[in-house]
Amino acid sequence: MKILNYALALDGGTQIITLENKDGEQINIGLDGRMESPLSGRQLFIGNSPDGPETILLEIGGAEELEVIALLESWLDQTQGFLRREALMESDPDSLKGQDILDRMGLQLLSEIKRRDVS
Repeated sequence: MKILNYALALDGGTQIITLENKDGEQINIGLDGRMESPLSGRQLFIGNSPDGPETILLEIGGAEELEVIALLESWLDQTQGFLRREALMESDPDSLKGQDILDRMGLQLLSEIKRRDVS
């Protein structure tokens, strides 16, 4: 698995990563960060934006959301050893390039997903 792209929208902080699995299939996983959204910082979605016509909003705590989180954790376990995780998270993002910055942003997004208030 590999992160191919990371985007931070100008809507207040929506984050989207493109994850590719070993078969070459790609999925866009996002965390809604729109300032006007009541679920800002809590709502996961599949798609290019939280309000796109083909976007799938995942129920907070639902089975699909848990599957997406498990997919991200699988990426983490398969590609990011403990020392690499620590080094990337301690690095200044401005000093990183290529896959390193993509992995750093993936780590950050997964961390934010795990820390969010889902009550």
